[in-house]
Amino acid sequence: MRRFLTTAALLLAATAAVAADREEVFDRTFDVRPGGQFSLENVNGGVKVQSWDQPRVRIRAVKKVGVRDDERAKEALAALRIEVRPDAGGLHVVTHYPKRGEQVFDWLFGSNVDASVRYDITVPRTMNVAIDNVNGGIETALIRGRQDLETTNGKIEVARCEGAVDASTTNGAIRVELTQVAPNQSMSFETTNGRITLAVPASIAASIDASTTNGSIDTELPIAATKIGRSSLRGALNGGGGQIRLRTTNGGIDIRNVASAK
Repeated sequence: MRRFLTTAALLLAATAAVAADREEVFDRTFDVRPGGQFSLENVNGGVKVQSWDQPRVRIRAVKKVGVRDDERAKEALAALRIEVRPDAGGLHVVTHYPKRGEQVFDWLFGSNVDASVRYDITVPRTMNVAIDNVNGGIETALIRGRQDLETTNGKIEVARCEGAVDASTTNGAIRVELTQVAPNQSMSFETTNGRITLAVPASIAASIDASTTNGSIDTELPIAATKIGRSSLRGALNGGGGQIRLRTTNGGIDIRNVASAK
């Protein structure tokens, strides 16, 4: 699945500027149950997720295509589909891009098709969230459930998070703001090309394991280090607690007091 999405994303991103652009808005609301998960798979386009105190999910998406011919733009827009499936009290959303052998897919090689879907999602505050994007950033705010966030080309920003987070990108920065870390929580933030910024309250208890290959680590919080160097830091904050792992190859790592990081 991931291989196809990445291949499609590279093909779409490589197309030239086009003459005919068309957009279509998808805006629907779905009831969900406590304990359910919202998951989304996308190829091109940013994803934003925020929360509210309602037992339902609102999905607002802007589908956009562009080709040299206006009539083909209409057909391409129809072929770019958003599928929403109920899943154990939650929702699973898949963005369907044209596949090989379909008429629209053939245009990718001869008619300069550009396609993207930009999502704006609202979920119940305690819902678990899993986002698998390829080309595009991911932004979330005020989520109390667990978050699993993955993109290839794009930054990841997590604001005012009360739950556990795993965030991974290849080309992009990661910025995470945690309001609490439970003793049994385990979190991981990893990028290849980008800076990682972690902002937490000074009173938070956590165990930190940070490492970079080409960059430095800077902290303004009093971490009792068991291992420290320019490119690595391991130790306890306020006696230790939930595990926080930070890894980047080309970029620095900043650990900040949330009060001064705004």
